[in-house]
Amino acid sequence: MSSSIEEIKNRIDIVEFIGSYLRLQKAGVNFKAPCPFHNEKTPSFVVSPARQIWHCFGCAKGGDIFRFLMEIEGLDFPEALRALADRAGIELKREDSSLRTERNRQISMLEEAASFFEANLQKESTPLDYLTKRGVQKETIKEWRIGFASNEWENLAKHLSSKGFNGEEIERAGLAIKSQASAQSRTAEARYYDRFRGRIMFPIFDYQGRVVAFGGRMYPDRENEAKYINSPETALYQKSKILYGLDKAKTHVLKSGACVIVEGYMDTIMSWQAGVKNVIASSGTALSLDQLKILRRLCEKIVAAFDMDIAGQAATKRGIEIALKDGFNVSVIDLGDVKDPADAVVKSPNIWTKAIDSARHIVQFYIDTAIQKYKADTPMGKREIETNVIPVIASLTSDLEKAHWVKELGNLLNIQEQIIWGIIGRLQNKQTFETTAPEASLSVRLRSRKELLEERVLAMLIKSPKLLEEPGIVLNSAFFSDKREPVFRLLKDGKIETDDALKNYISRLILEADLFLESVLDANLEFKKWCSELEKEYLKEEMAHISGRIQVAEKNNEASIPELLQKFSNISNRLSKL
Repeated sequence: MSSSIEEIKNRIDIVEFIGSYLRLQKAGVNFKAPCPFHNEKTPSFVVSPARQIWHCFGCAKGGDIFRFLMEIEGLDFPEALRALADRAGIELKREDSSLRTERNRQISMLEEAASFFEANLQKESTPLDYLTKRGVQKETIKEWRIGFASNEWENLAKHLSSKGFNGEEIERAGLAIKSQASAQSRTAEARYYDRFRGRIMFPIFDYQGRVVAFGGRMYPDRENEAKYINSPETALYQKSKILYGLDKAKTHVLKSGACVIVEGYMDTIMSWQAGVKNVIASSGTALSLDQLKILRRLCEKIVAAFDMDIAGQAATKRGIEIALKDGFNVSVIDLGDVKDPADAVVKSPNIWTKAIDSARHIVQFYIDTAIQKYKADTPMGKREIETNVIPVIASLTSDLEKAHWVKELGNLLNIQEQIIWGIIGRLQNKQTFETTAPEASLSVRLRSRKELLEERVLAMLIKSPKLLEEPGIVLNSAFFSDKREPVFRLLKDGKIETDDALKNYISRLILEADLFLESVLDANLEFKKWCSELEKEYLKEEMAHISGRIQVAEKNNEASIPELLQKFSNISNRLSKL
């Protein structure tokens, strides 16, 4: 298995792989990005193409492509191994039993179901004709793997059973429902019927392009049934973490720096067919925090093409405000009399592309909507703007942007800007007061100053061991914590390259040294300064330790007090000379 792991690493370039998740920027010989694992404004997440590793100098997470995929997707190692093997086109010779988890069986089952629905669609002329009339081309049907579930009770369940999946598994994957009679009876054999019947099927894919769920559009239309139903939440499918079409759109979103968000499956598919490929669907729900975190790694601009009625859609407005607070630039598409993006594309792809190009800033959209409903110079119009527009301005992260819209509103309402700033201040104070639970992502233990100095010194020594021989350098094992002292000892003995257990840690230290060397003019002078600072931190720790011992000795009237006082004085004098 280790040979397969190395082969995967050789075939998959870490910059290209991580670049499909994050907006990487060149930084010397390396690449940088804001860390996806904790909140930060200054990028401290570094990818080294030379060493094929990544590391965040803020939260201290790091590793290879396997560790990144495990962290970003929440996978265990066998799952990451299989996913990366598929990406690299490598067949795993020996499948460990731990690879055959329920998650992997669900992935296989959902893939089988998608193929089953695809084959069904090709046998049914009526739903195919419907899709053709909606403007969907044959190539698009194939690319998006659109299928059809016949209106029979156990068609899919029987097919999956023939492939070795049992009823309970099929139910857990969200593809079947246990009959009420079976659920109530303890003796009768359980019966399962298909969740999706008589529906055009849209597979829902995760970030890696694996089928994790389905959306079914009723066909033909029937009374007393929902037009669309989705899979229930499962081990693989959490609705708040999936964005339909993102597996295909992610590279286009990265390149363009913008993401067009529509409501439905057909909107996404038709936009893609029309050539606008940086498009995803919210599947008719408001944007969640988890979805926005995924998008934040890819772009800074959101172009929304779904219902954001200023008087309603409270959940949608909350999602937009969260996006604004996270620094997104949000604009809104106006299709005029056209019902939705799919219809716009059918009429003319130019209608859709022009609507995207002329999208209005979210604040302008809310202002325009408010004054269409009420006149700006009436008390009701002013109240409407105070209730619905000013909170959006308050959510903006840029002070310049806020100032721009405050001035616009002041002119529009013919009131002093200070009044609007006062409302914004009250809103922000209220938000601060109400925010009592800190973000989980902020609970990161940052390295202490001493830890930082220890690692910088070790990193420089790994790059240039002869620095230990430089005149004026004072370093000994006592300066280092228990974790880093063994590395220093190996460096002194010249055995650092032979220790496999420290291989990853040493690679990360070298990466850190490379980064610092890019910005220093005299490496030797900088190294001496770090050694001196490290000695100071060590002496401060020693003084704190002895001070504690003195307090205990004085409390117990011990004879060691004079000796401890002398030690404290000696260290204090030594510290003052540094």
